[in-house]
Amino acid sequence: MKKILIMTVIIIAAISNTMATPLIWRGASTIKPMQFIGQVNLFYSQTTKSYDWTNNEWTSLADDKKTTSINAQIMAGLSPFKNFEFLVLAPIASKTQDTLSSFGTGDFWIKARYGLVSSKLVPIKFTLSGALVLPFASKDANPALDDRTTDIGIGGILQTKSFGPFVGHLRFGYWFNGKTNDTTKVGDMLEYVAKLDYQLNKIITPFLSIWGTMQGKTEYNGEAKENTQKDRHNVQIGLVAKPISMLSIRPKISVPLEFVCKGGSNAPFQIGLDFWVIAP
Repeated sequence: MKKILIMTVIIIAAISNTMATPLIWRGASTIKPMQFIGQVNLFYSQTTKSYDWTNNEWTSLADDKKTTSINAQIMAGLSPFKNFEFLVLAPIASKTQDTLSSFGTGDFWIKARYGLVSSKLVPIKFTLSGALVLPFASKDANPALDDRTTDIGIGGILQTKSFGPFVGHLRFGYWFNGKTNDTTKVGDMLEYVAKLDYQLNKIITPFLSIWGTMQGKTEYNGEAKENTQKDRHNVQIGLVAKPISMLSIRPKISVPLEFVCKGGSNAPFQIGLDFWVIAP
């Protein structure tokens, strides 16, 4: 029984989400009172390497251990009053590993954002973000679709005003992650995004960002297990296209900075395509 529980710890460490999360999506600007926002983010990746803690290096995974993931994160929200947003999010995932496959919803999100600094008299905007994640993913999915924990996240989003065609973003979030069962707790996680936008014209805005996550060790019966922590640091390029005023489309690709990444398994790249609509 103890061996099974220890294997559970290792599996959780491998499948826990290490993308920059929706906690710090978007810039610091909030939508107007009674406006609606809808967003769909699509992602594709395939893990090809695992981290060898003995030699402190990445090694290739066997073909039957590689996991292919296709994810959709669907969010909707509105602003009940000035500088405040209330949002809900439902992730959908499809995963395959050798002969195994799973499809379904991940853990459900309830999220809020408040524009703490939004005056035109200062050169920055700053928004607070908070989220509650509830374990809605299937217990029986294999590969697992989410970690099925109750988590609380708090974050801050700073955005500069325009300096010519440039806008800067700096975002941080911290996650107090919960337990998968009575004995096993997922490690807490810090995440960050540093991003620079370049407004090429009224329709196209290319961007460059560095983003990452640093997740602590998984605990089993109150004891932190070695080699279950994970660090992820990535560079991302993309652009935002606004073919009409209410619609934004954002293709993007992320590549890991492998020399500063550790733990779990990793993909050589992640492709994303986002759509969001802000209705008047």
